[in-house]
Amino acid sequence: MKLLTFILFLLLLSLGHSQEAILNQEKMDSLAKTNTDEVPLAEIISIIENVPVYPGCAEKESMRETKKCMSQKIALLYKDNFNTVLHEESYLEPGRKRIFVTFKVDKEGLVTDIQSKGPDEYIEAEATRVAKLIPQMKPGYQRGKPVIVPFSLPLLINMTANKDESNTRYPVYRGCDTALSNEELEACSKEKISNFIKMSFDIEKASRALPTDTSTQFLVEFTITKDGKIDHVNAKANHKAIAIEAIKVVKRLPKFKAPGLSDGVAVDTPFSMLMTLYFN
Repeated sequence: MKLLTFILFLLLLSLGHSQEAILNQEKMDSLAKTNTDEVPLAEIISIIENVPVYPGCAEKESMRETKKCMSQKIALLYKDNFNTVLHEESYLEPGRKRIFVTFKVDKEGLVTDIQSKGPDEYIEAEATRVAKLIPQMKPGYQRGKPVIVPFSLPLLINMTANKDESNTRYPVYRGCDTALSNEELEACSKEKISNFIKMSFDIEKASRALPTDTSTQFLVEFTITKDGKIDHVNAKANHKAIAIEAIKVVKRLPKFKAPGLSDGVAVDTPFSMLMTLYFN
């Protein structure tokens, strides 16, 4: 079972080579005349005018800020979706595992040519599966024309042992049946937590804080204690008022029906969720 066991998560998103080439105007013109499908990717990235824009990242930001925003969004995507439990047929020992994922954002903004290199085939397959969840973006542009943009994604993920799930249980939110499988319990609890936050959040306050936006995203983090209570609440948002409201709402979450179990013993369970709220 995946009990949000990302003890260490490192994501560095890079475009092409880390050292930018110094190109003169003649070289740039030569590249510009080349068919966009055949442009050498390492070269075009060093002079690309507009990098791909991940949904939710403002286009008005600088290239560095846009890349940083994209890196953060993909890090959260992996944190929320990567199964950190070792495959039952894997011979690996639990612990930190390095994975390297590469892909391209094509001229339609779609992620293609995903390749993963890791310590075993099961981890590689999981890294590729999550990469396929990356949403369509606004593509990269060079001189007003869309181009294919390569990305590299180094990951360091803490993998846990594949344990007997009969003695392991995800925390049970009110209204979720304890007889459900761990996967079903996780889905049920997450859905009910999400619904509670959406119903309780002061949308007008968010709208006033971000008058020109129609939506906002924020990350909530907290611990479900051995007693099923909420503790250590934190929130990250692009506006202080949003984070404060998110913390206030999470603290009002009801006591869980049952806490998480590990080897049959109640344990404190860390929890995180990326939320999106729409003002209209």
